[in-house]
Amino acid sequence: MRTIALPDPPRGSSYAMLWVFGVAFGLIEAAVVVYLRALLGETGDSLFPMRLGLEPLQAHALQVELAREVATLALMLAPAWLFHPRPFLRFLAYMLVFGAWDLSYYAFLKVFLGWPAGLLTYDILFLLPTVWVAPVLCPVLISLAMIAFTTAYLWLARTRPLLAPGRVQWAVPLLGGALVLVAFMRDAGHYLGGGLPPRFAWAWFLAGLALAVAGGAHFLYDFARSPRRRIT
Repeated sequence: MRTIALPDPPRGSSYAMLWVFGVAFGLIEAAVVVYLRALLGETGDSLFPMRLGLEPLQAHALQVELAREVATLALMLAPAWLFHPRPFLRFLAYMLVFGAWDLSYYAFLKVFLGWPAGLLTYDILFLLPTVWVAPVLCPVLISLAMIAFTTAYLWLARTRPLLAPGRVQWAVPLLGGALVLVAFMRDAGHYLGGGLPPRFAWAWFLAGLALAVAGGAHFLYDFARSPRRRIT
């Protein structure tokens, strides 16, 4: 672990604007899904069995959707980049925006479409590099964890010199993230072949989430024990 030199931590107004961006973007994404469902003639409340690319219109919509996913991830870099000049703070800002976007996306879908029916409803999360499928509970837990970690760090940073994780403290959450990705994509062949839920690698997901949360909590514990600087 190493101490980061000045500048000072970001202000509360900057933190609030990350929320504004993430929630507003979540509304836009939910609206896009409403339009895509209308375009594809989807009227039910289930995404399965999957029908990707079976007709020319669907094939074209799929290509547009893939481009939109890439653009979505890239667009969230902008507020994160402007949040702070330090790379670690930019990373935290990206996590916060992503978490706020994801939570508001599902909240607005519930408002617009009455979907998902519950947290155990299965969803298609991403399509790159292959289809990611999981119960809605999984991205919700990840988003809550990212928001909680970022918020706790920024709260502690008000009175302490900024710290960045060391190599081991990076490695544990990254390993956890890799296990979560395995859980999301492990059954891609099942769903692309027309398979139906429930089918999900809960053991992989829970192990990955536990590792990521434990690694983040350990880093926050070390940060909380570091010498105080001043109240800003």
